[in-house]
Amino acid sequence: MDSRTFVKVLCAQEALTYKKVAEILAEKTGKHYTRVSVSNKLAKDSFRLSEAFILADALDYDLTLVKRKK
Repeated sequence: MDSRTFVKVLCAQEALTYKKVAEILAEKTGKHYTRVSVSNKLAKDSFRLSEAFILADALDYDLTLVKRKK
């Protein structure tokens, strides 16, 4: 799953807008995020894994690695 799909799924499950995602990331990181910057990062596929972990943590999700069963 790419970062864009990941964020879209989280937004759909939690009824979030990109504006709210930007607010969460700004609050947790101290960096400046806007709705447009989040949208641009997703469009350019430059949304970082660390940002995904921060967002998931803020929404009370755990991201785990699970080995595929063969």
